[in-house]
Amino acid sequence: MKKYIPVFICLFLTLIFLVISMDSRENKHINTYPNLPAPIGVEKILITSAGQAPEGTILLSIAENLNLDADYRPRALSTDLYDYQSVVIVLGYSANGLAHTPRSFQEEIVRTKHLVMEANRKGLPIILTCLSGQYRADGNTWKLFEKIVPFADYYIGLKETKNVSKLLNTLKTHHVPSTLVNQLADIQIPFNSVFR
Repeated sequence: MKKYIPVFICLFLTLIFLVISMDSRENKHINTYPNLPAPIGVEKILITSAGQAPEGTILLSIAENLNLDADYRPRALSTDLYDYQSVVIVLGYSANGLAHTPRSFQEEIVRTKHLVMEANRKGLPIILTCLSGQYRADGNTWKLFEKIVPFADYYIGLKETKNVSKLLNTLKTHHVPSTLVNQLADIQIPFNSVFR
């Protein structure tokens, strides 16, 4: 019996290493779309902010490089949708950005919720983007995300964010297709696929 003990120990260690390696591979895999298979958006595009982070200007620049007809209105209201066929919301809470508006964070949540509800009522596609990754992944940004995601038609964000599994599970619960990219420059392809 003593001669089989090293064999059992090797077998046991092999099983442990196998389980650990399988577990670590599953945690790193992110199942998202590389881009949409067919366009869901139509120009003219309203790009607005939820949380008043300044990343909306980056998305406007990307839209202009793609020759898309878009306006950036960071404080757009639900009554401003009359001239647009698609809504793109740039998610990210910024205390500094919100300080330059006449509203509180709670009022920003209400403005954003009314905006997405009206866009949904009008049948406008809502594309939710998060360009700041882990840098604005705080509780306030998450509160805004939870208010918007039930109305979203597509999500584009960065892979390097906090709580990726929670984010993807929430998107999956609401049946929102998503694309997570490695860096900001990679957002052009999935963003273009929304409209072309």
